[in-house]
Formats: sequence, structure tokens, C-alpha cells
Amino acid sequence: MGARSATKTKPGRPLKPLITREAAVKAAIDLLDREGIDALSVQAVARAMSVTAPSLYYHFKDKDELLQLVARTLLREVGQNVELGTGWKERAIALAVATRRMILRHPEAAPLMLRYFPRSLMLGAYESTLSECPYPPRHQVAILEALEKLTYGASLFAAAAEAHHVPAMPAFDTGRYPRLAAALQAGPSDEALFVETIELLFDGFAARYGSEGTGS
Repeated sequence: MGARSATKTKPGRPLKPLITREAAVKAAIDLLDREGIDALSVQAVARAMSVTAPSLYYHFKDKDELLQLVARTLLREVGQNVELGTGWKERAIALAVATRRMILRHPEAAPLMLRYFPRSLMLGAYESTLSECPYPPRHQVAILEALEKLTYGASLFAAAAEAHHVPAMPAFDTGRYPRLAAALQAGPSDEALFVETIELLFDGFAARYGSEGTGS
């Protein structure tokens, strides 16, 4: 009798905490995906978790800290889903594609990625990319900049269209713009188009720096 009562927990104390930072971030991402960025607030996240807003503020100093962690969590999602190729170019393209897919899975979070871009999380990816870059160090920052800006610029543009339910290219009079219509009809679209633009970027690296690509 005494041994059994000794194992009882104190009344009113949950076996697991009701709130963790990880659970709050997940709830915020779910809310973003379901209702959009305009619906996101600490109060809304608290309601989704069936807790009070003050109790949530105990774990985050303010809304900005929560949003920063949302951006960091989404960026980590890229590394979990990337399918790496065998060479430097293939790995860089795979990372760019995985980044775009992540952003399009969470289009409502795109403004957060832009505002709270967690560059500190990218340092390892930068180092890994440069460790196999065939071009001299004096060109490598420009190469990183080009890859990053094309990847995020194209992805955020596509996410904005997705979030607002508008086509990336508006309907137009094909008789008035026949060359554009023919180009859209003949060329790749969606992810294939994105990959083609990245390929063009690498062709540009080779054309501009090719004679210096010694691996040094």
C-alpha cells in the first residue's frame, strides 16, 4: 500500500510539459500552411495548442523569436529532403531544387524566409559547396551569391504566386504576343524550368571562369 502510494505523481502535474519550443514552432507552421500568414499570431498559436498566450510567451521573448525559429526549422527541412548528386554541380543543383520544393510546400511562410533568413544555418552549406568548387577563391563569393539569389529569388516569386492563387504568368492575347506564346509552349515549365535556369548559371560560370577552373 505504502509502496504503491509512493509512486503517485503530484496532482495537477502533467507527466510531460504541455508546451515545448519545438511543439510551438510546429503549431505555427501548421497554422501558416492552413490559414496563411495574416492569421499567424502568438494568440492563434496558443489557441491551436490549447494553452494560454502568456504561457507561450514564457518560452519565447516575443513573436519575432517564434518567427525566427519557424524560418530556421523550415531551412533545416531542406537538408532532410535533399537528394545529393555525385559532383559539385549536381549537388548544388540538388540543394537548389530541395530549397525550392521546401518553399513551395510552405508558400505562406515565404515572407518569413525573406525577413528572417537564418544565414548562420547556411555556413556549413557554404563551406561544403566551396570545398569542391573548381574555381579559384577570388570567384567563389560571386558564385555563392549567384546561386543563392537565383534559388531564393525564383522560389519566393513562385511561392508568392502560389500563396495568392495567381498564375506565375498571366493570361494574355497570344495573337498580340505570338513569340511569348510560342516560347511558353515550347519551353520547360515549373521545376524543369527552374533547373534549366540553374543549368544556365553553371554554363555562365564555365564560360566566364572556365580557363581558371583548376580546382585550386
